[in-house]
Amino acid sequence: MKRSIFLLLVGVLLWSNTCLGQDLTNLGTQKPFEFNGGLELRGIFYHANGIANRRQPFTYLLSGSPTINIYGWSIPTSFTISKEQNSFQQPFNQYGFSPTYKWITLHAGHRSINFSPYTLAGHTMLGGGFELKPGKIRIGFMYGRLNKATVIDTATMALVPYSFSRKGFAAKLGYGSSSNYFDLSFLHAKDDSTSITSINPTDSNKVTAAANSVLGYGTKFTLFKRFFFESDGAVSIYTRDINSPIQFEKIEDPTLNKLKGLLNVNGSTELFLAFSAGVGYTAKNYGLKVNYRRVEPDFKSMGAYFFSNDIENLTISPNFNLKEGKLRFNGSFGVEHDNVRLQKTSTTKRIIANGNLSADITERFGLDAFYSNFSNNQKPNTLRFADSLKIVQVTQNLSLMPRYMIIGEDITHMIMATVNMSNLNDYNSYFGTDAPSRNVTTQQYMLNYNISFLKRALSLFGSLNYSKMGGMGIKTSYSGITLGGNYTLLNKKLTTGLNCSVLNGKTGDSNSLIINSSANLNYKIDKRQSLRSSFFWTKNNPGTIISGGYPGFSESRGEIAYQINFGL
Repeated sequence: MKRSIFLLLVGVLLWSNTCLGQDLTNLGTQKPFEFNGGLELRGIFYHANGIANRRQPFTYLLSGSPTINIYGWSIPTSFTISKEQNSFQQPFNQYGFSPTYKWITLHAGHRSINFSPYTLAGHTMLGGGFELKPGKIRIGFMYGRLNKATVIDTATMALVPYSFSRKGFAAKLGYGSSSNYFDLSFLHAKDDSTSITSINPTDSNKVTAAANSVLGYGTKFTLFKRFFFESDGAVSIYTRDINSPIQFEKIEDPTLNKLKGLLNVNGSTELFLAFSAGVGYTAKNYGLKVNYRRVEPDFKSMGAYFFSNDIENLTISPNFNLKEGKLRFNGSFGVEHDNVRLQKTSTTKRIIANGNLSADITERFGLDAFYSNFSNNQKPNTLRFADSLKIVQVTQNLSLMPRYMIIGEDITHMIMATVNMSNLNDYNSYFGTDAPSRNVTTQQYMLNYNISFLKRALSLFGSLNYSKMGGMGIKTSYSGITLGGNYTLLNKKLTTGLNCSVLNGKTGDSNSLIINSSANLNYKIDKRQSLRSSFFWTKNNPGTIISGGYPGFSESRGEIAYQINFGL
């Protein structure tokens, strides 16, 4: 930990020297030095009875978010230091800086940057870069490591999903403002196949070193203050194995043939496209948007963590706000299907729809409602198609949340109920007419009551809940109660809280019981310092609901934390 803190201080000093060495304008109007942020030290205790401990008996966590301002340069930082772990994984120790002065922003360390949704889209990168926005020009660049090489866990000798060291760069060039712009972005990343040497090359399940180049664009235009158009798109060239022995000449792809002189492509290289566009109209009390999206199968970018791919959809999204905001609605309706390249033996079509309505009927009574409908209809792409493979499903969800509130000078009451009903209707016959229905229905009911004594700084709450689920001939239900309260005393310096919930489950003749309770204390030492302690206790008696007869157990966890907010 000492070494980590030393590195953090060295980084701050280096950035300070860099900032002071700049010939910047308007230095006379800037404060020479400002320092603010927060720091928290947490100690966590844990104990279990009836089962093996699922975490360490004691651990600690030191985290902070200091921000330094030097003559107008803003240098926000963040760090987390935890107890070392006895495995191949490293403690979560990350440092990063993004100093900003006027239209200049620099990045160093662990940074999560977003250039576009299809190129560099929030992936954490250890490196350096900058973003420049002089006037309407938009320039960005980032270079660094996207992944750290992982190997065999020496503690368990298990071959975990491993990865090579991956480095890359991303660039962006655009023109415009936040409401009207056009950007081009590019990302190139590549695995270092020499970063892992302990893997048996004959292992058929090993991950191969890959490379990726993505060119994307993003644009948005507003016309006549009401109409708008926005679009994002990208082409991704992904090489799954940079050491593939397959000759590229054996792969017939005219586009890749033209690019093989510019990029490192081979027989494992594929090209993917992603595109989305929307047009809409926005008025004071209503609006409408039509959106189209198409993402080809296996589309991926090394600058993003996840994509929903093999999807093409068209949606219409209206919204309105009437009677001075007392009636509000927004929703969408559309159609969606997969198999956009017709590579599968079947295509699944879906109706996607949802709506959210909120109404303030009186000053005390209001209602929120939500409805969604998603249907799947899988159709064959061949002349002969087995009936057992056809899929026709409809999923519906309806939620109603009435609320009633009485606001007084001394006492406030709030009553809220929640009714949630969902069902999955499966219109397929898999095992004949004698088989149990594959339909799944779920119902949830909840009633909450809260009373607040404003002058006494006391609030009490309670809730009742009941849920049941049925499907495949099995019915399961849960019922429970929760009670708790919060109280503030010592001139609002000390805040206390208690909470306890009991949940009983039933499946057939089997019963389960789960008890969760917690207690919290928060003491405000002064304007900058505070102490926090909390205790959690869980009692779990699954009974015979879980197959195999899981034993009953209890767990307790406590935390003590010290927080300080500082500023100079």
